[in-house]
Amino acid sequence: MKNFVLFICIALLFITACSNSKEPPAEAREELKNKEKLRLSIWLPEWQNKSAIEDVKNSQHGLQDIRVFGAYFNSKDELLLTENAIDMLQQTQQQFNDSHHVILTLINDYVTDNAPSVQKDSTLLHRLLQDSAARQKHISNILQVVDQYQVDGIEIDYEKVAQEDLQKYVLFLDELYQALSKKEVTLHVVLEPRFPFNVKLPDGPTYTVMAYNVHGYHSGPGAKATFSFLNDLVKKIKKSNQDLAIAFATGGFKWVAQGKTVALTELEAEQLLAETNAVKQRDKGSGAVYFTYVDDSNVSHEVWYADQETLEKWVKYVQKKSYHDVVLWRAGGLGERTLQWIGEQTTN
Repeated sequence: MKNFVLFICIALLFITACSNSKEPPAEAREELKNKEKLRLSIWLPEWQNKSAIEDVKNSQHGLQDIRVFGAYFNSKDELLLTENAIDMLQQTQQQFNDSHHVILTLINDYVTDNAPSVQKDSTLLHRLLQDSAARQKHISNILQVVDQYQVDGIEIDYEKVAQEDLQKYVLFLDELYQALSKKEVTLHVVLEPRFPFNVKLPDGPTYTVMAYNVHGYHSGPGAKATFSFLNDLVKKIKKSNQDLAIAFATGGFKWVAQGKTVALTELEAEQLLAETNAVKQRDKGSGAVYFTYVDDSNVSHEVWYADQETLEKWVKYVQKKSYHDVVLWRAGGLGERTLQWIGEQTTN
């Protein structure tokens, strides 16, 4: 009898040990679950053609959509693709069309030959959306671009939509979705953090909210996104009738004392850090890297940027809140570890 009891005890210990060795802790299981769900996409800016495509080559296994940024508007309120944009779109299609969904992003920047360009032009949007005839004319123009360049998807990145045009903008998205669906072309929409997310958006398109620009040209030094900002943003987008992807920004800025603010890619920031022998620090409220230095003219500089660790912290933060679709602004000038991290993500 004693031998039998001893046998049972040993068997139970063996089973428990095997069970513990095969079953990871709850925290590890959750992390694995989040990683498996992550769906990464990226924008390619037309002004940084070569390095952006090179970055995608070096991280493509972790990417789903590739979004070519993009198409602007000319003096006739018609879509305009620069030579750089056309070249980038064609290269992207040639190299990645078989493995990735290639999307062309449309931006409401007004570009003319004889006047300064206007970024995120609200008056342009008013003209494009003001009535059914104007919207149909604009949709026809978009369909011409689709036919000409044979893109898989169209993305609308129209910012600073005036309150008076908001309902017309929603109508436009629905009408455009119906028109693109007939051609089996997908529709994607970028929304600003200030968008009124209680507005009902049409079903069909996929939506992305920008989770950056907390600090930049308009402000003093700081990270492009902070955890408190992300927390507030998630609360706002919970009001939406749609599931949204979250867009994070790579790179950062350099603030010069009594001077202009300069945008930096991750590689440029890392190079500056090495050249100045500055002390690399990480901000607890954002996960971003920052450092300061004084140049040869005794002028102070402060740099903030996102590296691989920053991006991973931001992604994990929103994943814990059940947001698993992430878009990165942008390719071009990404660090080696960042590219490796992107490439390691699953593409379910």
